[in-house]
Amino acid sequence: MSLQSLLERFTSQLHPNEKCIQSSLWCLPVHTIQVTYKPVLRRQMDILMKMLLISVQKVPFKTVSQISEILLVEDLFVHDLLSKMERMGLILRDEQGFQITKKGKAQLESGIYEEDQDSTSTELLFSASHKSFLSGDLEEVLEYEDFPETIFRYYEQKEHPTIPNENLLEEIRKLSTMDQLEGETTNPIFINSVDEIEYQQINDIPCVEMIIYDENKDIIFTRIWNTLLNEWDEVLEKIITTKEGQTWKEQLLI
Repeated sequence: MSLQSLLERFTSQLHPNEKCIQSSLWCLPVHTIQVTYKPVLRRQMDILMKMLLISVQKVPFKTVSQISEILLVEDLFVHDLLSKMERMGLILRDEQGFQITKKGKAQLESGIYEEDQDSTSTELLFSASHKSFLSGDLEEVLEYEDFPETIFRYYEQKEHPTIPNENLLEEIRKLSTMDQLEGETTNPIFINSVDEIEYQQINDIPCVEMIIYDENKDIIFTRIWNTLLNEWDEVLEKIITTKEGQTWKEQLLI
């Protein structure tokens, strides 16, 4: 697959009143970032869990047998559930016995308990020029034969771009929501924090730039094809127009 042939195709598709007065091929640096986080599963509390929390909130029972006798539930069930609730931080056990925690009180009141899942990680693609995450297939990008050596002229060189934590969470939540919809998960997964961010590599994404003159409207505009997005990139077009648009007629029209 050739970028030059892509440029020729786009040029041939212009309207009769449009003319490409300048074109170029260059690469947009895009960071691959691996993000590690711990999902939280939220579930509706069942009756036994509520009864146990209410019981230890009222009385600091010292043994599992005392609680099972009061609730008329077998020791094994009570023991397993108490152990689980202790791991989740809903109760604690000290010299006085079982006691409900602040977290336990809050979740008892809401009727929803949160269970931490195993840490997981995902790879994201971040463009410092867009100041946002991009989606696309890097393997398809690598199929282009004529990678340009020129880098996007308004790219701000940084080893690690600054990414607000809320933006990271928003992107991970969006991907998680899509996974849940595809998997038809009945209990929603929530992501409240990021544990680790690892900047793995910088990918060069080829782009095709065309500066076009519309003779009927007497205007000049730019079109930029982003091969990762596989579509026209309005963000990059706006950056270049803002930086150069006022000089196009003077410099490019002869």
